[in-house]
Amino acid sequence: MIPGVWFGIGYVLIFIAMLNYLTDAYEQHSASAQAAASTMRSIAAACLPFASRPMYGNLGIHLASCLLGFIALLMAVIPFVFIRYGDWIRRNSPFCRRSIEEETKRQETHEVTSAK
Repeated sequence: MIPGVWFGIGYVLIFIAMLNYLTDAYEQHSASAQAAASTMRSIAAACLPFASRPMYGNLGIHLASCLLGFIALLMAVIPFVFIRYGDWIRRNSPFCRRSIEEETKRQETHEVTSAK
């Protein structure tokens, strides 16, 4: 029971970090990005029970649980990847670049109209 609590806390923290990153990266379109992330999370949550019986049957309780634990451990790196490489990811994303260009144009137009 206790390991499940720690897994749940870690999973929620990783998901919150991802949502914060999506909000920063996609600013005006962040609601769509968050909806896509939540949909993928829900699809993964719906599919995992279909894989659990064969996984535990073939690997056994200890090895299957270790496998899930190691996957969770690897996923714990995700927030730090966003911190370290977030700017690089945004610069190389065509959608983010277009969004930044649109925002820059919008700000320039606003400055011109407010200066008059």
